[in-house]
Amino acid sequence: MKKSIVLVIIAFLMASVAGKAQEMKLDEVLKAYYKATGIEKMKDWTSYKANGKTIAQGMEFPFTMIMKRPSKLRVEAEIQGNKMIQAFDGQAGWSVVPWSGSSAPQDMTADEIKGMKDQADMEGAIYNWKEKGHQAELLGKEDMEGSSSYKIKLTKASGDIDTYFIDAENFILLKTSSKVKIQGNEVESESQYTNYKDVSGVLMAGTITNKVKEQTVSQIVIDKTEVNIPVSDSLFVKPAVKK
Repeated sequence: MKKSIVLVIIAFLMASVAGKAQEMKLDEVLKAYYKATGIEKMKDWTSYKANGKTIAQGMEFPFTMIMKRPSKLRVEAEIQGNKMIQAFDGQAGWSVVPWSGSSAPQDMTADEIKGMKDQADMEGAIYNWKEKGHQAELLGKEDMEGSSSYKIKLTKASGDIDTYFIDAENFILLKTSSKVKIQGNEVESESQYTNYKDVSGVLMAGTITNKVKEQTVSQIVIDKTEVNIPVSDSLFVKPAVKK
């Protein structure tokens, strides 16, 4: 009887050790993620354009997003007959928000510029994170709605924190949760990624659902994408205000 118990314990320990040996390390998880999504092909992209709609509070707003290397971003949205513009030229950011009482372009705040700079990173912060001055840590696995996912904590050079949930089977990104400092206050949110599509050899989410405190606040649906199209730098430069 005692011999049987000992054998069971030994078998259990061996299985445990084997299981741990098979667990992937941070670099291995990210390498599998890069390969599964084809993200490294983005290095050949000079520009990216997406058209779609944002669904929020029961309404739909068409938008256009244009990115150009290095680190340029412009977003236009049609909201109740008014055009909102946000733009970042790699250094400075500006916006046009008609319902603010002025149709003139306004300089962005430091927090807004930080957000635009993050969005202007075409491959995303997790790609080549060391070169960008970030810190990454694999926190293990976590169940996410029935799917096992690798959980990676990314502490950005700015101090903001993103946590990535990468599917442990097919290595696509399922969700990110973020902790961002805005005007000295920590704001938490999460984004879920679904409806993946092939965009010039890169798997990209066609639907992004944004939540705050587990409540959906908006959903972004991308209908059309284009890469390597001609884009003028003037789109990102703040227009001169006519006097």
